[in-house]
Amino acid sequence: MLNIQKKKVKSEFCFCSTIPSNGLTAVYKEPEERTELIVDYIKAGLQQNERCIWLVPDSESAESAKDLLSNSELDIESCIEKSRLKIISLQETEILSVKQPETSGIYFDWNAGNPQKEIIKFIHAGNWRYLRINLEVGNFGKSITDSLKELRRIFAENIPEKKIRPLFMIREEDLSPDEVFYLIEAGEKLIIRRDGRWKSLRVKQENPDKKFKTLLESSSDSILIHDMKGRVLEANHVACEIFGYTRSKMLGKHIKDLRTNIHLTEFGQQIEKLKQTGYFIFEMDSLRRDGTVVPQEINNRLIEYDGETAVLSIGRDISERRKNEEALRASERKYRTLFEEFPGGIAQFDTEGVITLCNESFVNLSGSREKEKISFSLLNLLEGKNPKKSITCLPEVPVHYDLKYIFSEKNGRTPVAITYKPLISENFELVGGIVLVEDLTEVKRLETVRLQQTESLRKLVDSIPVPAFCKDRNGIYIACNKGFETLVRMKKEEILGKSIHNFISPKIAEKHHAMDIELVKHKRTQVYEASLKFADGLVHQVMFSKFVFSGVNEEDSVLLGIMIDITERKQAEEKMLQAKMAAETANRAKTTFIVNMSHELRTPLNAVIGFSDLLLSETFGPLNEKQKRYAENISKSGNHLLDVINDVLDISRLELGNIELYYETVDIPAVIEEVQRVLSSLSAGKNIRIEYKVEKGLKTIIVDKVKFKQILYNLLNNAIKFSSEGGKVNISAELKEDIVEISVKDEGIGINEADYERVFHPFVQIDESISRKHGGVGLGLALVKRFVELHGGKVWVKASPGKGSTFTFRIPKRPESQVQENISSVQTSYDLEIEREKEKIEK
Repeated sequence: MLNIQKKKVKSEFCFCSTIPSNGLTAVYKEPEERTELIVDYIKAGLQQNERCIWLVPDSESAESAKDLLSNSELDIESCIEKSRLKIISLQETEILSVKQPETSGIYFDWNAGNPQKEIIKFIHAGNWRYLRINLEVGNFGKSITDSLKELRRIFAENIPEKKIRPLFMIREEDLSPDEVFYLIEAGEKLIIRRDGRWKSLRVKQENPDKKFKTLLESSSDSILIHDMKGRVLEANHVACEIFGYTRSKMLGKHIKDLRTNIHLTEFGQQIEKLKQTGYFIFEMDSLRRDGTVVPQEINNRLIEYDGETAVLSIGRDISERRKNEEALRASERKYRTLFEEFPGGIAQFDTEGVITLCNESFVNLSGSREKEKISFSLLNLLEGKNPKKSITCLPEVPVHYDLKYIFSEKNGRTPVAITYKPLISENFELVGGIVLVEDLTEVKRLETVRLQQTESLRKLVDSIPVPAFCKDRNGIYIACNKGFETLVRMKKEEILGKSIHNFISPKIAEKHHAMDIELVKHKRTQVYEASLKFADGLVHQVMFSKFVFSGVNEEDSVLLGIMIDITERKQAEEKMLQAKMAAETANRAKTTFIVNMSHELRTPLNAVIGFSDLLLSETFGPLNEKQKRYAENISKSGNHLLDVINDVLDISRLELGNIELYYETVDIPAVIEEVQRVLSSLSAGKNIRIEYKVEKGLKTIIVDKVKFKQILYNLLNNAIKFSSEGGKVNISAELKEDIVEISVKDEGIGINEADYERVFHPFVQIDESISRKHGGVGLGLALVKRFVELHGGKVWVKASPGKGSTFTFRIPKRPESQVQENISSVQTSYDLEIEREKEKIEK
């Protein structure tokens, strides 16, 4: 086995000592390290009177190289004149390129180009002993080892008689862990930069174990050696640090315990592949002692270790690479998403106008796809030019067109906005361009619609016969009609483009201006009245009606205002209000008179009724039949007149608002039976049967008991009065949520639908002949309606002529506002029909 020993040197590597005949191989990280090394290498050669060739990338680098060498005791210009030094640029002609044929493995081809010819000419010219030359070696389709072998073969074949001491330069990132071992095994003299110094790694043939240990420990990669069963036999310090174990703990571990997601079966498959190919490279997450993972690129090869076949497993940490790869993929996804989702067309093309990349929008707009030439010229897009003209040159400065037209077979003539940006290389050469194409079809359509809407709005404003105006969202007048011109006493040209601040006082203007801005912003409608001084010098009452017209977009919304002079209407309304107030005053006077007269009439009427009842009681002696008939007529007529007076009094008090409700808990069935008893004589006289049904669970209601009785009395009295002899009247009560609904149904003469509302008006009788037959002045149902509404309910009727009628009312089971229940008997200031009838029965 081979071993590598670090050579202790000073801070700078000395190139004055003997260089192996096959040259030196230097491994560097940064370009600055490479330049520093070459300078020392060339200087040392010149100091020892050796010929030197310094190969540089370009002519600019050649001047820099000369400057670097001049910073020494050497006379560089003299060395160049005496052909002891040659600085050759590899890019003096267009034939050469930094990127060389992949088969060569080096940065230039020895068989082509002027620089190569200069190298050969310099080597063969003159009589010299040794020559130094720097050669960059890279991995271009071949391994580093193979590239070095090829270079040495070229030297041997072309310059067999010369002694060349080449300096081969290799970037560390181009060198795999395997190739380090191959270079060592091939006997290469390696120099590397560690801890700020260039150090030499040389091969010693003696003490193989020590050499192998040194090789393991000098590697910056983790190295494990395990047997064919997976047991770790050796590990370097990098492996121990990565996995988190000491060396003693590492030895003997199975390789599956150091890798994630690997089983014995998979390990066996890897061993079999190694036996077949001799090497196996893959990526895997290595498992650390603390449970974290480290992504590594694993390079497994079969070796001989202590006389047995074993596996050399070299792991290189690829955490940073994976991070960069993921960042690159994320960036690519983001770029691709932005590229594809870009609302307009976007394309990249070369100097010949051939599209190298484009999105689908660009294809739809232009009809051109990738690897095709764009179908229009960025230099000349004037209307009428040939749209199929090929691009022959591209501008080297950005170009923008706000509006041009392009043509495609699919879309025809399309309005677009075009933005072009040239692509310039690091060498300041034009390498292509990027073009953005925005479809303006919708923009043009919206502009047309906007113009049409504006024109229609102006025509609308002009056609309005009253003053009208139109403002934009900023409160600026954009249209007005003749009426508005007359109102503000200004011409249209003086109004448009200005705000309300130009016409009225600032305080009032600011109020209206802010209000209009808010209306447009929130798309509201407003109608209000205000006083304005017109051109005639008089103050007029004006009604403003303002509403918003929504435009193509938010910024196009406008406010239309219409001004209607309502001065005459307001004057008429004022007169009507005064007349109404006068009528109400007269009505109140009438009502007050009726109330007072009712009291005055009841006093003598009570005397008439009282004395007639006294005569009928025969307290002061018997009466003959004729006398009884006269006394009964006096009593009935008096009572009928009293009923009419009481009804008139109730209506009058309702109109004055002098009636209050006294709520208490009322037993519904008991009240229905009580009213039925009161009217029993009337129903018996016509042989009418009265039936009632109260829903189960409905027992009581909180109402004004007296008025509740009056409602039922009036409805049942009417039902009996207008029913035929031998008929039937049904009373029903049911609960619907929190509402009590009571209906009184008869089989009488019925009502026409057109009279449903009229029957509830005071002093209304549907049929005069009926009124004469049955009596009454038309106040019963009017009182029912007023009393029901006082309770927060409503009453209605459904009927058909000749088929009877059904009167229904609804009132809440409990009043909406909380009232204190009045349990004691309620005394009212006037007598009701029920109380009077009860008194008659008791007598």
